[in-house]
Amino acid sequence: MSVTENSILMEIPPRLLSLGGGSEVHRMIPYAKKRMVGPFIFFDYFPATDFGPQQGIHVRPHPHIGLSTLSYLLEGQVLHHDSLENKVLLNPGDVNWMTAGEGISHSETTPADLKDVPHRLHLLQFWVALPLAEEDRKPSFMHHPKASIPRFKVKDADVILIAGAALDHASPVEVFSDLFFMDVHLKTDKEFYFDPRGDELAFYILKGRLKVGEKSIPPDDFVVLHQGSPLHVFAEEDTQFIVLGGTPFPEPRHIYWNFVSSSKEKIEAAKTKWADRSFPQVPGEPDIIPLPEN
Repeated sequence: MSVTENSILMEIPPRLLSLGGGSEVHRMIPYAKKRMVGPFIFFDYFPATDFGPQQGIHVRPHPHIGLSTLSYLLEGQVLHHDSLENKVLLNPGDVNWMTAGEGISHSETTPADLKDVPHRLHLLQFWVALPLAEEDRKPSFMHHPKASIPRFKVKDADVILIAGAALDHASPVEVFSDLFFMDVHLKTDKEFYFDPRGDELAFYILKGRLKVGEKSIPPDDFVVLHQGSPLHVFAEEDTQFIVLGGTPFPEPRHIYWNFVSSSKEKIEAAKTKWADRSFPQVPGEPDIIPLPEN
């Protein structure tokens, strides 16, 4: 199928959010005109950032319901600690998949052995909303080391299938809806084609530049295609980009702070539990992020 720039529904520029200390995260969705892409309801990109001694990230314990979080590390290390007592070090190429269901809390920090030395962090994080039948499931956490994640070649492209199923491969990451998330590497003047078979699809360039038809796409644009449109891109230079999407849900999702649900009442209940500390807590970490005032 011929693919032109007319297949593009919209381009979403990132919102830059300061994390303090000179670092910032690039947020793509939710966006006012596009709340979700398939089941993906949140996408943050932490670009490659160098930290000096006594610097790093310290995201205090915070809660989630109604979603799975997906963390894919490109450089550095992150220590994950949750209310199920999982304490796991995320290394480059690893994937953390945490399913909140009825409720989980966790923290994310720079590990102790990096705090006294210069280090770099480069990270992708997503929230994947749960389908109605799974919203109230028991929380769970799975760590998938780099070696377990499928890597394969599709003509000119090197593909890492982080989650879901695509291109006749399937990731071991347990998902609860039809979705795909790929890390694609493409050399200059090479092309990549993927048909989402009626699903929603978006892509994001980490480095390099792609063309869709005659339109040149720079890094840091989140490009959403019309539902069902195949992706056909050409690399104007060596490029690394992610491709994500899946089958949209028939009903909307509400999002408040770190809570996602089909029910506003469930979100209100979660807010009350986090405020009165009856929500599951991360063991040994009483310094939590409080509910937003507004």
